[in-house]
Amino acid sequence: MFGLGVKYEQNQSVATIVIDNPPLNILDEAIRVELMGLFEKVRDNGEVRVLILKGKGSKAFSVGSNLREFPLDRGVAGGRAKVVFEQKLHDLLESLPQVTIAVLRGYVLGGGCELMMPCDLRIASEGAVFGFPEVKVGGFPCSGGTQRLLRLIGVSKAKELLLLGNQITAKEAERLGLVNKVVPEECLDQEVSLWVEQLLNLPWQSLKAIKRCVNEGALNPTRGQALEVEEYEKVFITRDMREGINAFLEKRPPKYLHY
Repeated sequence: MFGLGVKYEQNQSVATIVIDNPPLNILDEAIRVELMGLFEKVRDNGEVRVLILKGKGSKAFSVGSNLREFPLDRGVAGGRAKVVFEQKLHDLLESLPQVTIAVLRGYVLGGGCELMMPCDLRIASEGAVFGFPEVKVGGFPCSGGTQRLLRLIGVSKAKELLLLGNQITAKEAERLGLVNKVVPEECLDQEVSLWVEQLLNLPWQSLKAIKRCVNEGALNPTRGQALEVEEYEKVFITRDMREGINAFLEKRPPKYLHY
């Protein structure tokens, strides 16, 4: 346990963070502060290669913010501080060197959607429901949500979801590219385990290089191409690249270093 409302586990190279605020796993300010500390903990842990993020139970990954905490009485400065903190939280999650997987059950709404989008991979159960209902209470997703959503699904569909505030099914979210894969509820944990197993058997330096190039290239394609050159120079000299090529030529499974 790491603080009220959030649980943390580490099993060798795999860390798991659980939002433990059932039934809807609301992201109150205290939980967001705990998440910030945990993301920093994972970032600085050289042993962790995969981070799994999920919500407690099957009713919701998270429905987002606690409306009772909205800074209506704090003025513009208070509201700005809240938004800036949440943006930094999501930026940190997105920039982690580890591969991050969001495991999505039940309702994934508002701030819950904003929290899942920075993850590298997003897998959902068939019964999951997604949406950005903020407009219906006079707000909008301002913790990086408008920007990440348009990059994930395109301007037209992003505007539709944001402006209307309607919910969509897991299958529609998969079709749009909001999630990577949808599986039956009973298969979800098994599928996550398969992804983790695959990732742990791939070269770590290559995974980090891919993630960094894609993340930065999505914001600045010119920078992304320059970064490909930088990262290739690092990967080219690794023992894992030599091993991968030799294994292919020798028609045998590669044996990558686990560092």
